[in-house]
Amino acid sequence: MMKPLTFRLFGLCYTMVFLVLLMAPSLTAAGEALPLYRVGIVTDGDTAWDRETAALFRKEIATLAEGEFKVRFPRSMQLSGGDTAAGTKKALDRLLANPDTDLVLALGIIASDVVLHRRSLPRPVVVPFVSGSITNDIPRKGNSSGVHNLAYIDSKFLVEREVLNFQKIVPFRNLALLVDRRDVEAIPGIRRFARRLANEYTITVNLVPVGDSGEAALAAIPEGTDAVMLGFLYHLDDNQLRILIQGFIKQRLPSYTLWSRRLVEMGVLAGDVPGDIQDDLARRTAVTVQDILLGEEPGTLNIAFARGSELTINMATARSLDIYPSLAIMTGANLLNEERLDIKRRLTLQQVVQEALQANLDLQSAGRRVRAGEQAVAEARSPLLPRIDIATGARAVDADRARLAGGASPERAWTGSASGRQQIYSERSWAAYQVEQHNQAGRVMDREAVRLDVIYQASVAYFDVLRAKTIEQLYKDNLKLTQANLDRARIRMSTGVAGPDEVYRWETKFAQDRIDVLNRESITLDAMEALNRILHRPLEELFIAEETDLSDPLLMVSDELFFQMMKNPKYLRNFRGFAVDQALRLRPELKAVNAAIAAKEREKIAAGREFWLPEFTVEGNVDQYFAEDGAGQRGDVRDGLDDTDWQVGVFARLPLFEGGRKSSALGRTREELARLKIEHAALAERIGQNVLSALNRTRASYPGISLSREAAEAARRNLNLITDSYVQGIKSIIDLLDAQNQALAADQAAANAVYNFLVDLMGVERAMGEFVTFLPEDQRTEWQKKAVTFMRQRVATVRASR
Repeated sequence: MMKPLTFRLFGLCYTMVFLVLLMAPSLTAAGEALPLYRVGIVTDGDTAWDRETAALFRKEIATLAEGEFKVRFPRSMQLSGGDTAAGTKKALDRLLANPDTDLVLALGIIASDVVLHRRSLPRPVVVPFVSGSITNDIPRKGNSSGVHNLAYIDSKFLVEREVLNFQKIVPFRNLALLVDRRDVEAIPGIRRFARRLANEYTITVNLVPVGDSGEAALAAIPEGTDAVMLGFLYHLDDNQLRILIQGFIKQRLPSYTLWSRRLVEMGVLAGDVPGDIQDDLARRTAVTVQDILLGEEPGTLNIAFARGSELTINMATARSLDIYPSLAIMTGANLLNEERLDIKRRLTLQQVVQEALQANLDLQSAGRRVRAGEQAVAEARSPLLPRIDIATGARAVDADRARLAGGASPERAWTGSASGRQQIYSERSWAAYQVEQHNQAGRVMDREAVRLDVIYQASVAYFDVLRAKTIEQLYKDNLKLTQANLDRARIRMSTGVAGPDEVYRWETKFAQDRIDVLNRESITLDAMEALNRILHRPLEELFIAEETDLSDPLLMVSDELFFQMMKNPKYLRNFRGFAVDQALRLRPELKAVNAAIAAKEREKIAAGREFWLPEFTVEGNVDQYFAEDGAGQRGDVRDGLDDTDWQVGVFARLPLFEGGRKSSALGRTREELARLKIEHAALAERIGQNVLSALNRTRASYPGISLSREAAEAARRNLNLITDSYVQGIKSIIDLLDAQNQALAADQAAANAVYNFLVDLMGVERAMGEFVTFLPEDQRTEWQKKAVTFMRQRVATVRASR
């Protein structure tokens, strides 16, 4: 009960302060002139980094003070330490001794070390860059410095934590720690820290001072180094930084930056640094300066700074080094160059369909079945063509039989024969041939059905890949949002608005969201492998699915008729009749049943004719004696027999009784024919219903796109409002969790709505038996004309019947 009240009080105070700030300029304009304050700045050196940092802090301080104070940064009070501790101390003493100095800003690691080791400060000093890893005995009293005139920002620059993060990405034993030479020379604590780091983690740490040359820094890295960590490198310009980073990659050295995410973008392997940390630190410093100028004692000001955590990994560098962090690491990280540039295979919807038609194994199998059927037709035709046989052989019989045979069967003989047979008419053979032709037509239609199925499966699989990648990205964005909310909770805890339980709650959600991202990545891989299977490609082969403009999915089909149908229910109603008529004319499943009916009709005719129609053939044969020996030779006969015998004849055959086979065959074919006709009618009904159901789904799924997008936009606006209220302490963590989950669910619904409609549209075309989307332009135009003509005729018929 107390926590909501605290949130409301905090929010009320925030609102009052905001109103006061808004009113202040007008009040001041009406009354006194704005008070003037002069701020001196001490930088460690005069590098480009020092100048840019000083400019950023001046800008943030001036922006926040606008309308309430006049803040000046006199050129004479912008001093450099000359890259040395002595020079920095001298510059600081000069500003503190200047009576015109109202406040001093110490920018840099050296300046921070010098200020924190001073015994007294005659003027307010603000120190943004404080690292507990390097500077010992940092003064602290509760959440403030506890030292008169000293305000610092605990920037959470903890090298120990970064070493652990680095080792989670890639294990190492020999670490090179690259730090700008001025920090190494000016701050003894850096060398002590390197030795302590080596002892605590049982690794070798070599401190490498870096000047203004990338090549020199590379040469200074000891042999046997496993990994490199980069601190501040003020003296290296962008060109030298690129030389240094590319040198790491060439030497296959994993690298990690301690402060600049920009280095990761330039090619450093990783770094756990929020991209806007320098801006956030400058704004946080400006708030502290504002409080001091308003009269607050610097030593009592809050030192907390929510540094945040955003591990960034350059995946292009990881691939170059052949380093692949664990899924647990990558899931919670910001991955740069995640899309691999070496993947040449890119797929569009049209390419997927064409490739599937060429390579799909199911379609190839159906094609082989058709080609086998062609041979079956030729095989069924063979009995209608002449048949010719030849034979040869040698035989021997007993002598007494040979003598009594009168030359017809010599005792030993070598003979040859040739015979021929031609059907003049055979109902059974003609019926078998024609039935097989109808069966072949059915096999062709089966292949066409498989072709349509493959187009549909390939299209849906392609959309599933796009859907999976889209939703995977939504979950990754949600993970980043959870990380941002975790950072907000840490800020609330550091200011006392919330307790640690709130941070733990967000940490739990962050872990669960990482699991969800892993699951979504697995679903994407499943979808890609399913598409590869349909395309008969290696299952794990990577590809990039080219996303088209899905602001309106109808743009993908580029069909004016579909535009009208989806936009105007009247067109959709009129189109339904055409779609059903189209399906009943084109669906190969129906044509295959028609072929089966035709085959069965021919079988029935043949079964009826078997009762009375004989089989007519012409047959003949020739026997030749090549050699004979022993008793009963053909030449021993009184009149003599030559060595050639032949005969030829015409025959008609009609089986009179076969045990009732003919009657049973006729009855069976009649029943099977009746069954096929019933099956045809049932299939026609199912096809009609399938077409109408597919159209009904598009009727709901297309409007669902805009409606789900409206819901997603409303959920996103609600999330933004709840987030702002949460930061102000008005809303609780439960409210924010609910809003975030609602926004994620709405975004998923919006993404699914697009792909659901595209799948439904492919379903309509599959149900009609023709994929209009993939027809050539001229054929698609002709199809549209037929559809429009049919619908006009239908409207005219309806009007005439009234």
